[in-house]
Amino acid sequence: MAVGAVVQGVTPTVFTTLMEPQVRMAVWSRPAPNPVDAPDLFEATCDGMWIAPSGPAPDWLLDDIQGLGDILAAVSGGPMWRARFQTTTTRVCPRFHQDAVSVRLIATYQGLGSEWAFASEIGHDLNARRAETRRRVRTLHPGDIAIMKGSAEGWAAWPEFPVVLHRSPPASRRAIRRVLTIDAVTSG
Repeated sequence: MAVGAVVQGVTPTVFTTLMEPQVRMAVWSRPAPNPVDAPDLFEATCDGMWIAPSGPAPDWLLDDIQGLGDILAAVSGGPMWRARFQTTTTRVCPRFHQDAVSVRLIATYQGLGSEWAFASEIGHDLNARRAETRRRVRTLHPGDIAIMKGSAEGWAAWPEFPVVLHRSPPASRRAIRRVLTIDAVTSG
């Protein structure tokens, strides 16, 4: 289902829509994995052939990161990527923003999903303090895999299409959030 420049689907084929200039974010709605044995922090890089993890992690997480990294590589057109899986009880990114990367994948495994809005809807209220702005904020669900176009690519060449901004959801010391981000890495 398309909503402006955002497309949502129930299979990973939804990400092929990112090749269209007007699509700024694609979301694959899938069930959330059960991350009971997930590490608090885990990083990995892929040079196009090998995945290099920062330490031990359960097989299900390594498999998921590899599969999602492969999807991001197909979207970005380059084989290299960098992943970060972390457990947090703080709001890592409180302000709405567009990442300075070509594309970023965000997946919440546990807790509240990332919030997003069109830049044209929130204007300069990047903290979403006004009630009018808060009504326009949407939330990704745990399990959703979102790939967003960033500002470091030629996407700005189409200013007629709305930019999608995102931020971390509200935090709670009692409710942990486990989230994965994967960025495409350009060589050189």
